[in-house]
Amino acid sequence: MKHPASAGRRLTAAVAVALAVTAGGLTAPALAAAPAPVTSPAADEQPAFSVPAGTTVLSSGPSGFLTFREEGTALAYVWVRNDGTPTRLSGQWAGSEGTDIAVRREGTKHTYVDMTTGKEVVSYDTAQLGGTHTVVRYQGTSLVTRKYVSGSSGQELHVISKDAEGRTVDRKVSGMPLFATQKKTESDGPDTLLYRYDHSTGGVPQQDLAVVDVPSAKVVATYDTLGTSDLLSMGASETRVAWFEWSNYNNPVLAVARRDGTEVTRTRPLSGFASSSFLSVQIIGDWAVHTLQGGGAATVTDPLHQVTARSLTTGETVPLLAHASRLVESPDGSLITSGGTLDQGEGVYRIAPGENGAHPTVSLLATTGVATELTVAKETLPPTGTFDLDRAGGKLTAGWTLNRKNARVTLKLVHVATGRSVTVVPPYTVPATTDFPLVWDGLFAAKFPAYNGAYTWTMTAAPANGIGPAVERSGSFTLTRAARLHDVDDNGSADVLNRSASGTLSSYDLGQLLRREPGAAMDANRIGSGWNAYDRMTATGNLGGTPAADLVARDRTGVLWFYEGKGKNFAPRKRIGGGWNTYDKLTGGSDVTGDGRVDLLAADKTGVLWLHPGKGDGTFAPRKKIGGGWGGYNLLSATGNLAGAGAGDLVARDRAGVLWLYLGKGDGTFAARTRIGGGWGLFDDLVGVGDADGDGRNDLAAFGAGGGTNPGLLLYGGTGQWAKPFSPHLLAEVGYDWLNDLY
Repeated sequence: MKHPASAGRRLTAAVAVALAVTAGGLTAPALAAAPAPVTSPAADEQPAFSVPAGTTVLSSGPSGFLTFREEGTALAYVWVRNDGTPTRLSGQWAGSEGTDIAVRREGTKHTYVDMTTGKEVVSYDTAQLGGTHTVVRYQGTSLVTRKYVSGSSGQELHVISKDAEGRTVDRKVSGMPLFATQKKTESDGPDTLLYRYDHSTGGVPQQDLAVVDVPSAKVVATYDTLGTSDLLSMGASETRVAWFEWSNYNNPVLAVARRDGTEVTRTRPLSGFASSSFLSVQIIGDWAVHTLQGGGAATVTDPLHQVTARSLTTGETVPLLAHASRLVESPDGSLITSGGTLDQGEGVYRIAPGENGAHPTVSLLATTGVATELTVAKETLPPTGTFDLDRAGGKLTAGWTLNRKNARVTLKLVHVATGRSVTVVPPYTVPATTDFPLVWDGLFAAKFPAYNGAYTWTMTAAPANGIGPAVERSGSFTLTRAARLHDVDDNGSADVLNRSASGTLSSYDLGQLLRREPGAAMDANRIGSGWNAYDRMTATGNLGGTPAADLVARDRTGVLWFYEGKGKNFAPRKRIGGGWNTYDKLTGGSDVTGDGRVDLLAADKTGVLWLHPGKGDGTFAPRKKIGGGWGGYNLLSATGNLAGAGAGDLVARDRAGVLWLYLGKGDGTFAARTRIGGGWGLFDDLVGVGDADGDGRNDLAAFGAGGGTNPGLLLYGGTGQWAKPFSPHLLAEVGYDWLNDLY
């Protein structure tokens, strides 16, 4: 027996199967590759019957073949007659190559059952053989074992059989060197065993391949192999022997020798990254057929997964199947294997010699009804039309259920206006199921909140093994959220504006700064240069009726200009009017009048505070006097609703560094001030930024050293309580190129 095929990356099951069905099985290394997609030269005939999905062929005889498949955590063994009739077998079983015998394995007991009659033929108990015998192969009605030589690390090969009287006969195989160590065995029908072993000649390590005649228990041919190629496959026909070598541990080499000679022909290294124990090779006619098993479930692409026929006379290669499990030799000289093609899907295939040396032919014996290419069982696509991220709980949900696990699934979203994109992947590297959920949290890279507006999306499921085409869906939607008070770039997150020494205005997303990794660079949105022309500026929130926040700026002649937010930048300025140089403080962002529109507050040089009610179109109604005595403050900041009463509020810092809260009454006036606390004189600027941390309460941003060494940007999160309206949180240290101009 050869090792059965692995189910790709399902290594726990694969190794368990290998040990269960292969006597003396060796631990298999992880599969690292997958085949290229091909269609096969399969016959057009329909399969005669069906078999369950996941069926793998273990051995083949004249009247049927032995299979196994995973059933939960167990393995189910079934003998399938050539007419499709299944016989389920309980317990653990193995096959006897080229016969209708299946072997029941019960500890040290091995019972051979003729599947054509259901009767037991022979039985062996290795515990009664004497010494320590390890089962190597089941050959016809014989048992091949290896036995350690006492006092050495060498091994002897033994054939255990029954004589005419039914007595157990133990024969040591002759023609083997002393102290040989088994590396790999393969069966070539009931009478021939291929045995690969390590030994030493004159102190020089050597690896050979022996052809063992089982009935006579003799080595009848020996071939030198290159390198120390553990676990690499072998195969034989009546005229040739083939094996893989891996002398440079890079790419495997296929070696072929005639059985009536010793000359070896070797191919150039084959492309691929083959895991040695999963290679399988057999010979039919003048063709060597080989594959790297497990391609159907592999998670990487490897050209060796393709089942390829290679002419031993011309070197021509012909693709047969997209992938397959172990290649099992049948008594009629054909091969049986579990595999798949893009045109006929998964099932049990027969590979037969072509007439007069022509290409081997492929026919589908039994189908599982499962496609070889990647297919979709269920899908949840991204939205179409307008998608409100707030109403969706801040997440966009999509996903696929596919016909297999080994797929690479992505969802790429592209913001049309900026070209900025994000790629969403499932939350695991190696999926445990065929479900691939895709959840977008509304963020670009570096935790930057995505912009509102038009998006295109492409959802792709690519076969991880490279077999077949990718599945792709595409579409578009418009992302929207509720307008935020201080959202300059229209991404549903509060921003602060900063003017550099050279007059460049940039916005910084506070949501990004809250989520970023420690030490990560801040993603600045550069708005433009020339802003040193203004001596007063304030971000006002939505003055003009668009979702993005707006800005007003006063030039040095006293003219006030309106900049309507367009997302990421501003529309060309509009003149509001002159005479604004009477004011030394401007602040906006609070709805002081309670009409749903943000207003502008201005303190003149005599200490009188004035209200300029917003009209919702970027202009203001005539000003209204709020009151005098405001000259004692060196900073004013409209914060929006801090205490939950509904109207916009105001904070003011006096020259002693004490911060005061003025609660809006909703009629254009404020309640009596309440003291927030002292020490606020350490900051160069304070800006009401709306709800930056997403808790539903308005916050305050502060810039300056704050008592530390380096200047920093701090966020004072709103508490919703008028007596203690803020709690501090450091957002980021920033460079000294920041001026004390924060808006």
